[in-house]
Amino acid sequence: MYSHQYELSYGWGGNDRSSMYVGADGCQGGWVAVVYSEERSATVSFHDCIDDLWESYRDADRIFLDVPIGLRTASAEPRACDSAARTVLSPDRHYSVFPTPVRAAAQEGSYDAAKATQERLTDGSLNRQTWGITPKIATVDTLLRQSSRARAVIRECHPEICFWAFAGEPMEYSKTSAPRRAFWERVNALRDVERDVYDHIWEAATDELPGTVSTDDLIDAFAVALTARGPATELRTLPEDPDYDDEGLPMEMVYRHL
Repeated sequence: MYSHQYELSYGWGGNDRSSMYVGADGCQGGWVAVVYSEERSATVSFHDCIDDLWESYRDADRIFLDVPIGLRTASAEPRACDSAARTVLSPDRHYSVFPTPVRAAAQEGSYDAAKATQERLTDGSLNRQTWGITPKIATVDTLLRQSSRARAVIRECHPEICFWAFAGEPMEYSKTSAPRRAFWERVNALRDVERDVYDHIWEAATDELPGTVSTDDLIDAFAVALTARGPATELRTLPEDPDYDDEGLPMEMVYRHL
C-alpha cells in the first residue's frame, strides 16, 4: 500500500494534536485526504486504498468521505439524501450526485456482473458513471460493517453540497465547461470558512503527490475537510432525519450550516 503525506504549518501555535478532522475525496488510484488538527495545521496525503487511509487516521475525531454510505438491499429507489441533494443543487449541479447501487451490486467485481445484479434485485439498472465509483463504495461499506470504531467517526459528505452550504447557493460554474471560473468560485467559497485555505491548496498542489490527484480532487478534499472541522453545532444532514440501511448505516450527507 502506498501513502504519501506532508504537513503545512502556519504558526497558529499549540502542540495538542488530540483533535483531528479529516476530509477525503476519491481520485484515480486511491484517495486524497486533507487533515486539520487542533492547532489548525493542514496535512495533505494520498492513500491507495480506504484501509490505508483508515489506519493512518483511525484516531481522528471525524472522517468525512465523498462516497455513498448506507446502501439499499433490493430497491432502485433513490436514497432520500441523494434526492435532497439533487433538489438543492438544481438546476445545474444536481448531475454531480450519482445513483447509488444496491449493496450486492457494489460488491461485484466487474461492471457487467454489477449491472446484472442490480437488474436482478431491483427494477432499475446501473450506469457506467456509477460503476466508476462503485469499487470505493464497496470497500468503504466493508470497512464500516466490520469496524464499530470506523462507524463512529466516518460519515458521508458530498463536495458540491459543502460548497452549496458555504456559499448559500449552488456553484454557478461547471468544472468541465468552465474550469478556471469553477476553480476560483470554489476557492472563494472555501475562503469564507478558512482565510488561509489558498495557501494550503497552493502548497498541496506543488507537492509531489501522484499525478492521478487533480486540482479538482484537492479542492473537493479541502471542502470535505473544512466541513469535518466545523463545530458540532454547525453540522447538519440531508435529509434532516436520515433513514438507515439494513446494516444500521445512515443514509445521509453531512454539511456545515454557517
